[in-house]
Amino acid sequence: MANIKYILAFNIILLLSSCSDFLNLEPETSLSSAVAFDNIEGIEAGINGAYSIIHSDWVERQYIFAECLMSSVKQVNALSNSNYTQALTHENWSDLFNISGYFWQMSYRTIDVSNQIIQAIPNINADNDKTAADKARLEGEAYFLRGLMYFGLNRFFAQPQNGLSVPILTTPYQPDQFPFRASIEETKAQVIADLEQAESLMQNIESNDGRATIWSVRGMLARAYFEFKDYQKAQEYANLVIESGRFALKDGQVGSAYSTDISSENIFTFLSAANDRAANNLYERFSINNANVQLSLSADFWNQINQEPTDLRIDELHTDLGGGVACHKYDVRNMNIPFLRLPEMYLIRAESKAENNDLDGGLVDLNRLRQRVGLSATDYVNQSDLLEKIFHNRTVEMSMEGQNFHNLKRLEQPIGGYPWEEARFKLVFFIPLKEIQLNPNLIQNEIW
Repeated sequence: MANIKYILAFNIILLLSSCSDFLNLEPETSLSSAVAFDNIEGIEAGINGAYSIIHSDWVERQYIFAECLMSSVKQVNALSNSNYTQALTHENWSDLFNISGYFWQMSYRTIDVSNQIIQAIPNINADNDKTAADKARLEGEAYFLRGLMYFGLNRFFAQPQNGLSVPILTTPYQPDQFPFRASIEETKAQVIADLEQAESLMQNIESNDGRATIWSVRGMLARAYFEFKDYQKAQEYANLVIESGRFALKDGQVGSAYSTDISSENIFTFLSAANDRAANNLYERFSINNANVQLSLSADFWNQINQEPTDLRIDELHTDLGGGVACHKYDVRNMNIPFLRLPEMYLIRAESKAENNDLDGGLVDLNRLRQRVGLSATDYVNQSDLLEKIFHNRTVEMSMEGQNFHNLKRLEQPIGGYPWEEARFKLVFFIPLKEIQLNPNLIQNEIW
């Protein structure tokens, strides 16, 4: 049965791989819908196919482009992908439609598969308890994946300058559709609605063979609410994950999440597969085990995070190359890629408590994380001081994972050498040129 599922998933990927963009999804995905999504086995294969789409460059590109745009990295040796070089130097960003196009394409393929599954699920007969449970789980995963895609798209395409995010599609694409871009607030609402629907459907899914669980969903809700500045809800969801007992901090083992194993700190992990492009690309960019490491930490970013050299994350996860500082998070070519980790939940809860005026509670969480990395407890003078210390801890913890870029955007801080008023419209992806040409209703982000 497992082999059949993998074959079905591979067939669906083949069907989907011929699509050039979400405005040209016919007839391939309509065929896959008619053939594959009329029974539980087909739905299962469809979900496998959707995970496979995003477990390609979708993960790696988010990490590396975010670090390049933030200027937290510098080029050590020639980058094999010239797009990263241009992103790193912020050169002619408006012409890099192929960068945004690939991320857009993968995201909307996954959204369309999710929409097909959500539409097909009610038509699957549930003739026993197992089938009914499978239906709920698979529908929940489809909502989770759709919410995850809109969260990622909103991060990179939403432009505060014009208030626009991306088109929202909640049904399978039809060739006569010419969707408008939704507002940023509408897209945020869609993300939350999808993730909360996934939560309601996946209440009992504690483990799922490397795919989403109830804790993956709640971890994403914590991240989403936090980024959307709803600190009360962010604290509630981070607390649910932390207090679940399913995960545990590994004191003194700061590299445990970045391996071929699944650390007790990992909440949602992209499992390694043969010829895994995402893990391999991260290895090629960052690892000193690669003969020509391509990216190191920039001098400014290294100086920013290297404030406490006895911090195990500084001491064990970095090496001075002479001309730069290497990060060791991606030294294993076939590693599993952690996407949600328990330390992030502590950081979310700590900052949310501080924002909600529970300063002592925020300090407890901060000091728990300091204990994990071999540092002594600290104290605070006032709310601003505590928030700054949590911010620093987050910056160190999430280094080279593509999260700090979006944290600076949340806080409307200078990014990549630009003050916020410039960064807010310069450091976003542009709608792929082909999409603009095919859909008269799409408004391009402002060119600078």
